[in-house]
Amino acid sequence: MQELIKSSQQVIKESNLKLVFGLIHKQGPISRADIKKMTGLSATTVSSLVEELLADGFVNEGGVKNSTTSGRKAVLLHVNPDGGYFVGIDVQNGAIVADTFALDFTEVDHMKVSTTSNEKIALGILRAISTASREKRILGVTIGLPGVIDTASNTVVSSTVIDAATANDIYQTVAEALPDAKICLRNNSGLIAYAEKEFGNHGEVSSLVSIDIDDGVGAGIILGGSIYAGANGMAGEFGHITVDYRGEKCKCGSYGCLELAASIPAMLAMTAENSIDDLAQSLIGGNQIVIEIIDNVAKALAFGINNILNIVDPEFIVISGSVRALGDYLLTPLKKYIKQIAFVKDKKIEYSSIETNAVTLGGARCSFDEMFGA
Repeated sequence: MQELIKSSQQVIKESNLKLVFGLIHKQGPISRADIKKMTGLSATTVSSLVEELLADGFVNEGGVKNSTTSGRKAVLLHVNPDGGYFVGIDVQNGAIVADTFALDFTEVDHMKVSTTSNEKIALGILRAISTASREKRILGVTIGLPGVIDTASNTVVSSTVIDAATANDIYQTVAEALPDAKICLRNNSGLIAYAEKEFGNHGEVSSLVSIDIDDGVGAGIILGGSIYAGANGMAGEFGHITVDYRGEKCKCGSYGCLELAASIPAMLAMTAENSIDDLAQSLIGGNQIVIEIIDNVAKALAFGINNILNIVDPEFIVISGSVRALGDYLLTPLKKYIKQIAFVKDKKIEYSSIETNAVTLGGARCSFDEMFGA
């Protein structure tokens, strides 16, 4: 019974620590008295928790609260940016990006390393982390991969972009190298959506879908403020919904997948352009054949997005990835076709406003919230 009581008390203490730190992170600079008012915790409890956060280096004291009354002014608390760091990893086709973020989400290091086809992904990740972290106190690492992720076992179930068989030692390898850090594997599109929720330029939202269009077409789903992955990690495989059941066979095994009609490689193949920038220049130059092809891409995307709207009904649809280089040449017809077929005609559909790597930023924030979220 005594052990049970101690365990319960520890859980309560950890929950209160997260609550207090989260408040300082979001509202700081803030005084102990204001923390007491906002949390309902006793002054003694607040003082004890703050002292622990100060000792751990997560919080600093600095400045005093303005007051019109006489007497001792309250000392303000704020997050210590250098109290710990989170690393976001973006596993790409042929490269790995590692970005390191301070506790205030300032990016302090960026590293991109090339990988070869015969190099294990885990070793490439360790190379990127060892360079980017530079002996910093790493609290968490979230690795974003293109594929279906079993978040319970931190394994890659399947992927049409990377070799899943060579990716399933990632968690164990990184965890052994960083035993004091929280290590997570997540779908990269889910992390992009999480970055949009936390840092996007569309106010507070609890539900959104972020559609990422690059080498493939993926979607991250936020429901109730959290990443929704589904029962088997399959939620968000947007590129593999069927838009033409008589279409070509996809590498996933199905037919007529949206990825065959709307990914960057598909667009380049249809337009005979060498890069997304070349494609954008053809649009700007008024190439009518290319304009018509992109109009058809917008139509295929609209039908796919309408399926999401009918099933999920998110507050916001965000389009991210290198496809943003196409600007209004894609977005304007996309909105037009959505308006023609959707039940809700005024659904917000915009390009992402995040200019940094949203996978690594979302990964860092995801690690932070898993460690400090109430």
